[in-house]
Amino acid sequence: MKHNILTNNKINNCSKLILKKKIFHKNQLVVHIKYGIGKYIGLCTLNTNGIVTEYCVIMYANQSKLYVPITSLDLISSYNSKIQSEVPLNTLSSKKWLLESNKIKKKIYDVAVQLIDNKSHRCLRTGFSFKKNIFQYKDFCNQCPYLLTDDQKKSIQEIINDMIKPVPMDRLLCGDVGFGKTEIAMRAAFIALDNQKQVALLVPTTLLAQQHHKTFKNRFSKYPYYIDIYSRFTSKKEERLIKYKINNGQINILIGTHKILSKKLIWKNLGLLIIDEEHRFGVHHKEIIKRLYINIDVLTLTATPIPRTLHMSSLGIRDLSIISTPPKKRLTIKTFVQNFNSKIIRRAILKELNRGGQIYYIYNVIKNIEEKKNYLSKLIPEARIQISHGKMHRKDLYKIMYKFLNKSFDVLICTTIIDTGIHISNVNTMIIERADQFGLSQLHQLRGRIGRSERQAYAFFFISNHIKINEKAEKRLNLIKSFTNLGSGFTLSTYDSEIRGVGELLGNHQSGHIKTIGIELYKKFLNNAINTIIKNRDTTALSELSSNNMHVEIKLRISAILPENYINDINIRLMFYKKISCIKNNKKLKEVKNKISSLFGKLPQYAENLFLLTKLKIMSYEIGIKKIKFYVTKICIFFYKKNILNINWLCKKIIKKPQYWKLSNDKLYFYQSFNNNQKSLLWVKNFLYDIIKYH
Repeated sequence: MKHNILTNNKINNCSKLILKKKIFHKNQLVVHIKYGIGKYIGLCTLNTNGIVTEYCVIMYANQSKLYVPITSLDLISSYNSKIQSEVPLNTLSSKKWLLESNKIKKKIYDVAVQLIDNKSHRCLRTGFSFKKNIFQYKDFCNQCPYLLTDDQKKSIQEIINDMIKPVPMDRLLCGDVGFGKTEIAMRAAFIALDNQKQVALLVPTTLLAQQHHKTFKNRFSKYPYYIDIYSRFTSKKEERLIKYKINNGQINILIGTHKILSKKLIWKNLGLLIIDEEHRFGVHHKEIIKRLYINIDVLTLTATPIPRTLHMSSLGIRDLSIISTPPKKRLTIKTFVQNFNSKIIRRAILKELNRGGQIYYIYNVIKNIEEKKNYLSKLIPEARIQISHGKMHRKDLYKIMYKFLNKSFDVLICTTIIDTGIHISNVNTMIIERADQFGLSQLHQLRGRIGRSERQAYAFFFISNHIKINEKAEKRLNLIKSFTNLGSGFTLSTYDSEIRGVGELLGNHQSGHIKTIGIELYKKFLNNAINTIIKNRDTTALSELSSNNMHVEIKLRISAILPENYINDINIRLMFYKKISCIKNNKKLKEVKNKISSLFGKLPQYAENLFLLTKLKIMSYEIGIKKIKFYVTKICIFFYKKNILNINWLCKKIIKKPQYWKLSNDKLYFYQSFNNNQKSLLWVKNFLYDIIKYH
C-alpha cells in the first residue's frame, strides 16, 4: 500500500512536469520536417502481424492522416502561432512544403555561415592580450563595499580569462537588475586601464549615462583616470574637447549614448567596449559596433537578453556568463496584474507614504501626463507629485531626479525614461498604467527599479477596463506575474523567445521564416546548419547533414513501445516518447530509462525493446547509417556516403562467409533467417558495436 502511494505521488509529480513541458495537445498545430504543418490528433496503437507499434497521428489538409512511429517523434516539432485557426494545413500529396522548407534551409544555412564567419573573423584577428597585475587588481577589488556572490566571482574570472587571450572577447553577461553587473564591468575596465588602454561604455539613455558616470567616478576616485560623459546634451564646445582628448588619450573612460559610435570619434588606444542594456539598441547600431570594434574586447551587460542574443549564446556563437544569485537580504517583489482601479492606487500609495517611502507611477503618454498629475493630486492630496519625461530639458530632468533622490517629493509620474539604471533605494512601490502595451523585457526592467533595499517592494501592473488585451500581451503579463523570483530575467528571456521568436539572427526583424516553419523547427535547422559547418569546416555548400537527411530509420520486425498497461496516461507516454526520440547519446538514454523504471517499476519487454532500438539509432547516427530494414530472410543496412565503415575489415568478414553477405553501392545485406525477432535485434546491436570497434 505504501509503495502504491509513493508511486502515485511520483506519477502526480510527473503529470505536473508535463504541464510545464512543451508537449503536443489535441488539435495543436505541429510541423513534420518532411510533410509540413498539420494538426496533432493523438496516439494510436496498431497490431500488424503480431508486431505492436504506437503512432502519433497528424491530420493534414483534406482530412488526410499521417501515422508517425513513436521512434520518429524527433521529426515533429510544435508550431507556435498567435492564431492557430488561421494557419493553413499542408497537403500530404503536395511538394510545396518540401520546396519551401528547402529554400528556408538554404537561407538559414547562409545565416549560419555569416554567424560563424563573424565569430571566426574575431577569432582570426589578433586582439590585445591583457595582463592582470595581481596586486593592483586586488587593491581595486578591496575597495568594493560589498562581498561578491559566487556567480559574480565566476563571471569576472570568465571575463578575465577572455581578456588575457590574444583573441578579441565577445561575452554576454546576463544578470538581473541589481545583481552586480556594473561592479564586474568596472573590474574589467580597471584591467584595461591598468594596461594603458581606453574604455568605452555605451548606454541607451542620457540618464543612465549620468548614473554610470557618477558610479564610475566614485569607484575610481583613488586613481588618476579621467572619466567623461558624451551624449545629446553635450555642447558643441564640449564635444570638440572630448574628440581632442579621446584622440590624445587624455580621456581614459568615456561613458555615452550612441554618439560614441560616431566615426568622427578617433580613439588613441581603445581596448574595451562595454555595452549596457543591449536590447535597447537597434540592429543599425549593432552593425556599426561590429564594424568599428572588431579588434577590441566587447562585454555586453543585460538583465533580459533579446531572443536573438539569447539564441546566439545557446548556439555557442557568443560566450555567456550568468549571475543568478541575488544579493543577500533582497526580497522578491510582490507583483499584481489587474484592471485599473483608483481605490487600489490610492491604498498602495498611502501605504508606501506611511512607511516613509516613494513611488514610481509609469504613464507613457507625454501629451496627457499633466492631466494624469491633476487626477492623482485630487485622488491622493496627501502626496507631493512631480513629472519627468524624455522631452524635458536635461537640466530640468536632472533637477527632478535630484529632488526625488533627496525625498523632496513622494510620487514621480514618468515615462519609461527610468527603465534603465536609475537606482533610488527608497522607491519600493511601482504602478504601471496600460502594462499590456509594454514588452516583457521592458516590464522586467521597470520592475527592477524597485526592491533595491531590504524593504518589501510592490509592483502593480494595470490594464484598461475598456480595451481587451491581445493574446501575446496576456502571455507577457502572466509570465511577469509568475516569475517574481530574484534572478528570473534570464528565464523570462527564454519565454520571450517563444512568444516573439528567435528571429532572423542577422536581420532587422524578430520574426521571419519562423512564421512559415515555426520556432522549434527554425532552431533545429539553424543548429543543424551550424553543426554541419563546424564539423565539416566547409562553408561553401550544403551537405547531407545540413539538409537534415541524417535521420536514422530502423524497420525491424519487433514490438517497441511503452505499453498502455505500464504507463496508462497518454500525455506521460507522449512526453517520454518525445524525450527518447530526441536523445543523441547513450548516457542520456540510460538516465531516462532509469527515471521511467523508478516511476513505473521494472520495464516490460516491449519497453526494453524501445530502449534497445533507440540505442541502435544513436549508434547508427555515429556510424553514418541511413536505414536498417528487416526482411524474413535478410537484414539490409543503408549507409550515407559519409560514414565510418572500415571497408578492409568488412571485406575480411565477407571473405570468411561469402554466402551470408552482399555489398552493393551504399547497401549491405546479411542473409540469415532468425528464430525470433529478438535475435535479429541483438545481431544488429553486436554488428554495430563491431563497426565502431574496428573503424
